Amino acid sequence: MSTRSLFDPLVDAYDAARPSYPDRLFADLEWLAGRELADADIVEVGAGTGIATRQLLARGARVIPVDHSAVMLGRLRERTSGLGAVRADGEALPFTGTVADLVCYAQAWHWVRVPVAAAEAARVLRPGGALAVWWNDVDGADLRWCERQQRRLEAMSPGYQRDYRLRPWADELRWTGLFAEVVTVSDRWSRTLALDAYELWLRSKSYVQAIGDRLEDFLAAERRSLLEAFPDGMITEPFRTVLVVARLA
Repeated sequence: MSTRSLFDPLVDAYDAARPSYPDRLFADLEWLAGRELADADIVEVGAGTGIATRQLLARGARVIPVDHSAVMLGRLRERTSGLGAVRADGEALPFTGTVADLVCYAQAWHWVRVPVAAAEAARVLRPGGALAVWWNDVDGADLRWCERQQRRLEAMSPGYQRDYRLRPWADELRWTGLFAEVVTVSDRWSRTLALDAYELWLRSKSYVQAIGDRLEDFLAAERRSLLEAFPDGMITEPFRTVLVVARLA
């Protein structure tokens, strides 16, 4: 395993500005998984600084966070005292079989090879357990400032395309043949944050950091565009949260 993760330099911005997940997502997760989160044994892969971890813990789950980045896990442990964590990735989980009720990926499933990671999730799940993957996606296709931002990213960030997470996630899981049922639900919500915090949110994204030497030019253009749309400096950004739950028989 490499000693560094591309997210290591982003830990401060990630911890300060990444959004949490709406309560509705966890209610939907319980419904689709067929069990409450309270007293559930959860392996959470790609846990990062613990945004979803803390929300799962608050609902009474027992969570083992897993992440490739030692720096991210270090911040998670600082924020969540007494919680153990494991440095690994979803394609080679260091657990014996049938130990978890849920395997969760918050904002991380797009980094794995689906057949490999799905097989690992199925291996560590108990009978009737579920793999749950979810994302907060910006839902601003009809907003002029968001369209300008996407055009800048596609022009300035090598290889970036705005539809990089528009994949048939549920079908990909069905095609593995590992799961008895795969269901997708989504919800829309928004948050409002000050311009400086919004800039931190942008800096936390790997494809923004990939801009490299022109990053400050990108951020300056964003600041001008956002102040035109939000003269009071308070940015309201819409999200669509997508949850896919795959249950074992």
